[in-house]
Amino acid sequence: MSYASKTFRRRVFASVAALALVVTACGGDDVTDDTPQVGGDEGTEDTTTDETTDGTDDGADDGATGETTAGGDLLAELQEAGVVRVGIADEEPYGYVDDDGNVTGQAPEVARRVLEELGIEEIDAQVVAFESLIAGLQAGQFDMITAGMYINPDRAQQILFSDPDYCVGEAFAVPEGNPQDISDLQSVADNPDVTLAILSGAVEEGYADTAGVPDDQIEFFSDVNAQYEALQAGRVDAVIGTTLTVLTQVEDMDGFEATESFFPLDEDGEEILGCGGYGFRNDDQEFRDAFNDELNRLQDEGELLPIITDFGFAEEDIERAQELTVEDLAG
Repeated sequence: MSYASKTFRRRVFASVAALALVVTACGGDDVTDDTPQVGGDEGTEDTTTDETTDGTDDGADDGATGETTAGGDLLAELQEAGVVRVGIADEEPYGYVDDDGNVTGQAPEVARRVLEELGIEEIDAQVVAFESLIAGLQAGQFDMITAGMYINPDRAQQILFSDPDYCVGEAFAVPEGNPQDISDLQSVADNPDVTLAILSGAVEEGYADTAGVPDDQIEFFSDVNAQYEALQAGRVDAVIGTTLTVLTQVEDMDGFEATESFFPLDEDGEEILGCGGYGFRNDDQEFRDAFNDELNRLQDEGELLPIITDFGFAEEDIERAQELTVEDLAG
């Protein structure tokens, strides 16, 4: 084992079971996602951002050609069409639309590289609310999720995941100087004067509940940008998110900073490690398996490292993920 110690792996395994108790899953009343991440924050648009088509989609078909049915040979059809539809949540640095209208981010760029090995040269991306990603995938609105979504047992009951390609901690965006002395979720729970912004459907909702943060100290938002606008306006005292999301947001905000990264605790006091991967429909296991094989090969050969670190991830974030599989995280 090149990076993670046996203690580290035991910590992950112990956290998985507890995590299932504190998270809900993404996309609706019975599919509302707690995650993050991947990466965990998201935009609010329900329209299509499409690099290669006109952006129309009736949400009923399963393949890039608009003809694939559930249980069909999706991989072969995607290879024939040369294009795959992906769902993102417009969250930097995981998957977003840049100022020039291009779909980019850690997850879409890694997916592009992996898909090239499968003979699929293009991706079409649809931007949806993070909490709608799983429901959109299941409904055939797109063929895979490339949003840096955290892998956890609850989500893995609804969709298939690839192995992870990154693992990161959490952080808070706070006013400069951190006047409320916020360091972790327990520090929020212990200070009744703190109001915390949490993204609806993200894993932070479960983390806060486990830490005992009272409901009246939490404000929920369906959009990442709205969280930070509320912080700037003084309507909340802090925003919680993955470390990279928080760092990316405060970089362009005068008078605000990110706290030190931390790992939330489960009900047994063990650290929870957030690791992101790629989501697929349960009927599309052949597609998932082929993607996963190439993902692992490219990881082992070091080809994905420069792609992922280009979006601000540390090498240790990637090395942590290489020591884990989807089974380790999904339970």
